Amino acid sequence: MKDLSEVYQRIAPELMRIVEERYILLNHISYAQPIGRRMLATLSKLSERVVRSHVEIMKDNGLIGFTQQGMILTEEGKELLPQLNSSMHELNKISELEAKLKEVLNIDEVIITNGGSETDMDRKELGFQAAKALQGILQNGSVLAVSGGSTMATMAEALPAKKCQATIIPARGGIGERVEYQANVIASVIADKIGSTYKMLHLPDGLSQEALNILMTMEPQIKEVIELSHQTDILVFGIGEALHMAEQRHITDAQRTILRTKRAVGEALGYYCDVGGNIVYTTNNVGIALTDIANIPHVIAVAGGASKAKAIIGVMRACGKGTLIIDESAAESMAALLSIS
Repeated sequence: MKDLSEVYQRIAPELMRIVEERYILLNHISYAQPIGRRMLATLSKLSERVVRSHVEIMKDNGLIGFTQQGMILTEEGKELLPQLNSSMHELNKISELEAKLKEVLNIDEVIITNGGSETDMDRKELGFQAAKALQGILQNGSVLAVSGGSTMATMAEALPAKKCQATIIPARGGIGERVEYQANVIASVIADKIGSTYKMLHLPDGLSQEALNILMTMEPQIKEVIELSHQTDILVFGIGEALHMAEQRHITDAQRTILRTKRAVGEALGYYCDVGGNIVYTTNNVGIALTDIANIPHVIAVAGGASKAKAIIGVMRACGKGTLIIDESAAESMAALLSIS
């Protein structure tokens, strides 16, 4: 496929440009449908004239349809998009980069999505891919633990409604962020989507270990979630930049100094890592620890944006396993840091 791509570029570079532009448009329609022409032009960064020309041809070819609310994919368009996605991955050397990142990070799989401008649309694509990966492993009897964050919230919304007798729990106690981004809420949304049960863990960060021990002893609900966390067979979590997450968790200036001194770059599940994957700091909390990942059969990590490249490298090195879902800008920045050509 790589050789074929080079032949196409030499013989008909304009054909490759047309295919890439229509591929971009089909993807945006898929994630934002129904969508108007003006919004599609904004998202794709193509002119309205170019968008109009492409969508008219794709409509004539039966790939998209027009409704009063906007453009949508037809059934034929939905069937074609995964095939086109696979072909474009090969043509754009995405598959090669996925394989190299997987090898260097020593993890199970890397999935690279389109985009990387850290917009809501790019986050939606990350969430869609995470939901797709989760659907492939979720089954009756599963115990699914999920972390908080905007990408996890998008993943929960992207899950199709279906019946699955699973148990959904928050991976860790809640932190001081928007309610809809908290793990408790995301767990409830997923449970509602798939007709499963969920448990909540009302336990903020920042409590002393002594206070946590008392609560774990006295609160039956906390004890129940802790017991379920030991039975977790699927974990889905996001990755944050260390100092940004420290600010969200309202840790002290002294603790932030420790993070800077020890060169923490990434955070996941309350664990802070340096770029080498060494855990340099942890917050007091209850739930799944980063060190528990070795015992969890299915692990999915999701993050996007070039700014998170070091954070992703550090956290995934600490994990040493799992499926990593990232966008193109994160992948390219990680490749540069890891000297992958």
